[in-house]
Amino acid sequence: MAKFKCNQSGNTVEFFQEHEIAEMRKHGGYTEVVETPVVVQEAAPVKSTKKSKVTADETSISGDDSNSGN
Repeated sequence: MAKFKCNQSGNTVEFFQEHEIAEMRKHGGYTEVVETPVVVQEAAPVKSTKKSKVTADETSISGDDSNSGN
């Protein structure tokens, strides 16, 4: 399979037969479109280094005034 772009109109055509592809490569009115595969890299997860603690003057989620969490 090969794609070719018309130099005058900008239209794109696609050929599957080897002999058609060879002839289109010789044709002066068309340019072969070479598609490069796009590589998608996933971003590494961001790790948070910030840790929060309940200080002595704060109340925990359970409503206790202690820092023990029980």
